[in-house]
Amino acid sequence: MQYFVHKVGAGEKAAQDLTYEEAREAAQLLLSGEATPAQAGGFLIAMRVKGETHEEMRAFTEVCRGYNRPLMLQREIVPLDVPVYAGKKTFFHAIIPAAFLIAACGRPVLLHGFSGAPGRLGVADVLRSLGICVDFTPQEGATLLERTGFLYLDVARFNPPLHRFQLLRNELGVRTILNAVSRMVDPADSGRHLIGISHPPYFEKTLDVLKRFGSRRVLIVRGVEGGPEPSITSETKGFLAVDGEAAPVSITAAELGLSWARRSDIPGGDPQGQADLIEKVLAGERIGPVREWVLLAAAAGLLAIGEVSGLAEGWKRAGQALNDGTALRKLKESMAV
Repeated sequence: MQYFVHKVGAGEKAAQDLTYEEAREAAQLLLSGEATPAQAGGFLIAMRVKGETHEEMRAFTEVCRGYNRPLMLQREIVPLDVPVYAGKKTFFHAIIPAAFLIAACGRPVLLHGFSGAPGRLGVADVLRSLGICVDFTPQEGATLLERTGFLYLDVARFNPPLHRFQLLRNELGVRTILNAVSRMVDPADSGRHLIGISHPPYFEKTLDVLKRFGSRRVLIVRGVEGGPEPSITSETKGFLAVDGEAAPVSITAAELGLSWARRSDIPGGDPQGQADLIEKVLAGERIGPVREWVLLAAAAGLLAIGEVSGLAEGWKRAGQALNDGTALRKLKESMAV
């Protein structure tokens, strides 16, 4: 490990990229716990300063996936993979009601993430306030996903080594390569993703890594607060990749016949407040920008998994699932488990 720390951390002019094989070995030393805490912190900070290459990202993703505890689904169950590690500082988690809308349209949704980032509210916190269990093992979760079409898996339950490095990010105070990789671990091996990122340079790296792993469909957006939701207040840029061929996308309110919402129209709130808002949206009791944002997030998910060919069609399908009460029933099913 000392060799790898020196190679990536030798300074602005002397630092070198790792080969794919070296990066795999470094990732294994970190995730197995063989590297000391000092070595792990030094290496990850040095990588952050140097910048991660595509090959380094691919190697780390491969090793991280090797630590996933298997989610044994029936062959015909292919969920939409939605990483939710960023948390929210300001806005509410629109991806939660959107997930139930997507499930109501017949496509299962797997959210996976981490709650514990300082100053950010995690998806799991809101789900607990809804009365939805977030402590399933992968084996238990597989049964639930097949039955209800919705599942949240905490990274601590399906990949404990990766969870340790989510906690380390809190100590370091900056993101690391493992925070980027967490969006690509795909615990159900679905190959169909809706991914939100904050840093545009990771568009190309993420798409390239997922292409190499054979992902069939990827919608990656510069989402609200790093989450998977496109914005309802301004243009959202990203890429849609189908069988490895990526094309840029621009998501705007105008293409859906809407006007931009104001940031003040989109609330945040504590876990219970967000839980109450989610129930009101799915019950049809809340209209306006909040409802529109949820429908937009659901439309993006339906596009990502290939259920629809465009956002307008996804918006229509999601609206039907909202209006006929199917999504609310999906929520109640998950609350009853």
